[in-house]
Amino acid sequence: MDDVFGGPAAPAEGPDTAPAPAVNTAAAGTGGDKKPGELGMDDVFGGPTADPPQKMLPREAANPTISPTKGLIDAENPGADKGGSAPTSSYNGKLKTRFRLLSSLYYDVDRANPRRISRNENRLELYVAYTPNKHVQIVADAEPVLMGVNQSRELDDLASQVYIQRFHMESDAAYVALTDLAPGLDIKVGRQIVVWGTADKFNPTNNINADDVEDRPLFTEPIANQMAVIDYAPLGDKLYLQGVYVPLFFPALLPPSAAYGLKDPFAEVPFANQTEKDKMSYLQETYLPANPKFTPDVFGHVVPPENAFKNGQFAFKLGSQLGSVDLSASYYYGRHDFPLPRLSQTTMTNPVSADYPADKQVGCCFRSDVDLIYPKMQVIGLDFATQLPFLGNMGLWGEGALIIPKQHSFTFDIPVPGGIDVTPDNGVEDRETEVTGITVKAQPFIKATAGLDYTFGKHVYVQAQYLRGFINEFGAGHMGNYLVGGGDLIFFGRKLVFRVFGLVDFPSNNPSKLRNAEGTLIRGGPSGVLAPALLFAPPWGYVNFELGGFALFGANKTYFGQSAAGSSIAYFKVIGSF
Repeated sequence: MDDVFGGPAAPAEGPDTAPAPAVNTAAAGTGGDKKPGELGMDDVFGGPTADPPQKMLPREAANPTISPTKGLIDAENPGADKGGSAPTSSYNGKLKTRFRLLSSLYYDVDRANPRRISRNENRLELYVAYTPNKHVQIVADAEPVLMGVNQSRELDDLASQVYIQRFHMESDAAYVALTDLAPGLDIKVGRQIVVWGTADKFNPTNNINADDVEDRPLFTEPIANQMAVIDYAPLGDKLYLQGVYVPLFFPALLPPSAAYGLKDPFAEVPFANQTEKDKMSYLQETYLPANPKFTPDVFGHVVPPENAFKNGQFAFKLGSQLGSVDLSASYYYGRHDFPLPRLSQTTMTNPVSADYPADKQVGCCFRSDVDLIYPKMQVIGLDFATQLPFLGNMGLWGEGALIIPKQHSFTFDIPVPGGIDVTPDNGVEDRETEVTGITVKAQPFIKATAGLDYTFGKHVYVQAQYLRGFINEFGAGHMGNYLVGGGDLIFFGRKLVFRVFGLVDFPSNNPSKLRNAEGTLIRGGPSGVLAPALLFAPPWGYVNFELGGFALFGANKTYFGQSAAGSSIAYFKVIGSF
């Protein structure tokens, strides 16, 4: 799939690519004998020389002197590759360039009021890699992005292009690589991406680059950052070591729905202990629905770490290839890139005694300001990937991370004069003016992914993964269980691909009974995501099309049913590359 439409960006280095899916030749279809002019199976599905379907979410093999290779389409032309044509070479192959234009349109089809065109992105990707000799490589990637949805809301906004045509610049690479300084020793300095782990998309050991979860169909795409990377492979793929230092912390890029979730005063508060959970449940499910004037407007404020060397991140990885098994162990010291609440302070904005209409009472009188922080953590990781010849070369991988956090607490103040009794069922009148509790325990916890994939002939690819802990979950007691699965059906030698991807959380992740913002009792249960797509590459080349959807389902407060998950969308993309 990434051969046609592109995967996560990767720095330009290293000859290795992600291993191709297993091909079960016994199950491969053949065109059979046919008369001239007849339509055979190979005319529809692609002949024996057609490339086998690539992984739905291409994974990375262990590599001795390279970090990410995800998304590469040409082993001889690696780089910040996102699909389409291979880089154009000039100056005897020393200069490689690539240009790619993407235009997309997203439409909110459900869980949005009103339903509307919510996103129009127009992106030009410019990639250049200059290799004057075997010891030096200079890589640059620039991506000017024009967002076509008008954001003006006030009259003054109409006098500014900032609101009418939002423009920004991104970059996946801007670094200098020094290769073969000594046998097996490479150094890279500058803006780049380093991807660790053997699983697809959901890599608990991959913490060096922040995650981009703003564009849902490209979920978990890494964001480049400034860093120094040292690769040393004294024994080639039999033994390799990678060290990374990142001086600047960069947070995850969140979707707009994250702010909506925080602003929902009935959203779940991530307390770790049941005592504080019960107090917040009473406030949200009983007291506030009965006293809507005390329901505040909520505003979030990020408190980033200071840009100082003491706040730098560093990581080490030791890996090897033993026969057909790729193994690695890693260590990371840094921060979780998703923010967690630390303090909520409430102020009165209007008198409670005033007479407000029923539909204006929520948010009428109070404002709550929430400080958000990025917690520190240490991560000890292990991963492996292999293929099983006795099962038709079925792919198998596993990845686990032991995360050691610092303890964090959250304080929520209660603006009711004199406080209220948030534990009325215990028979004791005990008024409280704030609720303080631990959100992250000083207790190690585990995130893990295990998966397998299989290719039936040259035309059908399927994959399944189990996840312990989702990408933004953090802290003991907050880990959920999830299943991911999907597959590709390929026609016309990969010119036409039908894809479906799904993710579901276990019912045990969510409470059995919940109340919504109106105080109505509802059921919890499972929730999930369904993402079908149709991908078409015309035979004349240079242009590709994608039509797809991203549907969310589940009750309120379930993982994918909560307001923070956002709306369901349909989208269309056109990609031109040269």
